[in-house]
Amino acid sequence: MKKMGIAQCVLAILVAPCFAFSQTNSADDTGSKATLPSGTRIMVRTADAVDSEKSQPGQRFRGSLETDLTVGDVVVAPKGTTVFGRLIAAESAGSRSGGRLEFDLTDIEINGKTYSLATSSNVVQGQNPDSHSGTGAKAGAAVGGVAGGISGAIRGAGVGAVASKVSQGNAQGETVKIPAGTLVEFTLDHPVSLPVAAK
Repeated sequence: MKKMGIAQCVLAILVAPCFAFSQTNSADDTGSKATLPSGTRIMVRTADAVDSEKSQPGQRFRGSLETDLTVGDVVVAPKGTTVFGRLIAAESAGSRSGGRLEFDLTDIEINGKTYSLATSSNVVQGQNPDSHSGTGAKAGAAVGGVAGGISGAIRGAGVGAVASKVSQGNAQGETVKIPAGTLVEFTLDHPVSLPVAAK
């Protein structure tokens, strides 16, 4: 066996542990991630209120997962995990139309880091002044009552949205707001790979 020179020995000592560390990190990163498929339902309880008369497009709001976010038997993010959304549209009530809110979910916080999400948007529309069907905001997606269960949030469209006439009475459309504590369902538009939350 040929003897290694001093320079070769030093290089071998330095390279070997670095290679092992790189391999270990790669394995850890791969093993700790899970992919949520498109169409995954995400149930959120809002922490911040939004209002068609006061909120602005682009405004962000906070919420928390109402149920564990899972892939098969793996819990990616547990109930209570912080999520963030944004207002796509916030339109005030007018003389010919009711107020309107459109919003989606944009981010989730896992292990102290924030990861992007792409979800369907929810729309809550106040009635216009000419409506004769009574007061009550209409939702284009699942918005549930604060006191209701998850099934109520999925099926009770508009229950959690508060609608009211502005000061001019019936001459104006309804304003709408989503109070803090409202259950809202979002659906993933695209698959997303996320790290599994530390236990």
